[in-house]
Amino acid sequence: METDIPLRDIMVREVVAGNEDMNVREAAKMMRKYDVDSIVVLNNSGKPVGIVTQGDIINELVIKDTTPSTVKLKDVMTTPLITGSPDDSLADTAKKMAAAKIRKLPIIEDGKLVGIVADVDILAVSSQMNSILTDLIEMNVERELTEQGSEGEGMGQGICEKCGCFTNDLVMKDGLMVCESCKEEMELEEE
Repeated sequence: METDIPLRDIMVREVVAGNEDMNVREAAKMMRKYDVDSIVVLNNSGKPVGIVTQGDIINELVIKDTTPSTVKLKDVMTTPLITGSPDDSLADTAKKMAAAKIRKLPIIEDGKLVGIVADVDILAVSSQMNSILTDLIEMNVERELTEQGSEGEGMGQGICEKCGCFTNDLVMKDGLMVCESCKEEMELEEE
């Protein structure tokens, strides 16, 4: 995983937020409207002070059979709020979230909520990086195979690119890694 990527490059900038005096029913409607599974809770001065997730709603209201319209966000929010900065690195953030066992990290700059990073955002970047690394490795392997041996020189074991059989003695012939039998057939075809 690329460790120097700042959170500002991956954070979601449109964060669903609600006032701490909002009731859970209103918050749940907002979460459904914007198709999110959490809402950042702001105090009356607009400062982020907590977060409420679908899990919080289930654990605090549904299991206890409490009416959502009678409970305020400040009564069910997770606090203190663990946050990050837009300049924090992806690797440090992943470690921080794992250590705190959280899936969402609100991003604060100059005391204001400017974004949010979820575990899935980190995984998406990680899988993209893995895909790029795989492509680079494959390119390097191809280059090394080409540089390792010239035409007809032994290259080691592997699968023949002509007949598909495994062999302990691959050789390069016409840009293909082939077994000794296929090499001989290719030479006969050239004659």
